[in-house]
Amino acid sequence: MERKRVVITGIGAITPIGITSEEIERSLKESRSGVKSISLFDADDLPVRFAGEASGFKPEDFLDAKEIRRNDRFIQMCLAATDVAVRDSGVSLDRLRDAGVAVGVGLGGISSIEEATLEFEKTGPRRVSPFFIPSILANLASGNISIRYRTKGANFAVSSACASGSQAIGHAYREIQVGRRDIWIAGGAEAPITPLSIAGFSSARALSRRNDNPTAASRPFDQDRDGFVLGEGAATLILESLDSARKRDAKIYAELVGFGIASDGYHMTEPDPNGDGAFLAMEEALLDSGLAVHAIHYVNAHATGTPLGDKAEAVAMERIFENQMPSTLVSSTKSLTGHPCGAAGAIEAVFCSLMLEKGFLPPAFNLDRPGPEFQFKSPGQAELHIQPKVIMNNSFGFGGINTSMILVRAEGL
Repeated sequence: MERKRVVITGIGAITPIGITSEEIERSLKESRSGVKSISLFDADDLPVRFAGEASGFKPEDFLDAKEIRRNDRFIQMCLAATDVAVRDSGVSLDRLRDAGVAVGVGLGGISSIEEATLEFEKTGPRRVSPFFIPSILANLASGNISIRYRTKGANFAVSSACASGSQAIGHAYREIQVGRRDIWIAGGAEAPITPLSIAGFSSARALSRRNDNPTAASRPFDQDRDGFVLGEGAATLILESLDSARKRDAKIYAELVGFGIASDGYHMTEPDPNGDGAFLAMEEALLDSGLAVHAIHYVNAHATGTPLGDKAEAVAMERIFENQMPSTLVSSTKSLTGHPCGAAGAIEAVFCSLMLEKGFLPPAFNLDRPGPEFQFKSPGQAELHIQPKVIMNNSFGFGGINTSMILVRAEGL
């Protein structure tokens, strides 16, 4: 059976570096970091007091008071990103009735859990909101999207830690490929910036502690990296078969041509030092795309700024690219956003779509002294004017799950 081609016809994102496509593009080009001191709550007593907040997000711009009150922040941001993506795509509400919905979520409503627990301890069970359980469930991001747009296709959550958003997009891509459904709403959402999250990640020694210089804290592949920066956000993509997009004369941002997924089978939180899972995911994505490795112009790496994680990904990429290493451009946009956990893959898919559609690669940020394992070329000011044709985007998660997707420029579609 001939596989259907899959294209991206709408994008929406709530990120630490912008809400609109124009803001995001400008931030990427001008290296405008979204990492700063926490404003969502008083963080003075915490060991880490900065994060990548989506500070431009105002729920009231997208939701009514009842929706805001009933839903955790990750659901609010997801609904907002989807609203932007649907409007951007120009798809009719009637057409969306047939859509499937897939949203990747890692931690779910952790903020609501913390708040309800404190309220319970203070005032007892009678003050717990009847909306508490629906507000924390990972699948209520996709569920609320389905309800809002009256979709009748499958809707579900993907929860695979920091690979969640990428895996949701990959599932939708494969469903369209085999002809099960022509249109999907797919993405990821995460709102993990809470006191408990920061305390937990800090105890695991996973977070950077550059409280005196937050903007310099997220340093993927840099020798001076000391952990990742917690981020937040949501992103939604409208995925369609090429036939469907052509029928309605839709704008096409990019074509999704390859997706790979593989496991380390190694450790709960540490990556395989040989990069086996990451290597296998990238290899599968390449095989799925039918492209040769030298066709990849740029890799937006998963790299979060942790010593072990960045090194393992660099080792895996070295195995994939071999003699192409010196000419392969690699960086991680998490240097600007921090790490938005389960939303990362979806947010970065939006970034990559904009790079392909607008014709630019963002200069690497905070990569001042590349680690010895980083043998690639990183984008600089000159690459702002390059027109990339093929981009690979990696996302990895706790439990050893690894994903890789390949996007190509929509030329002649």
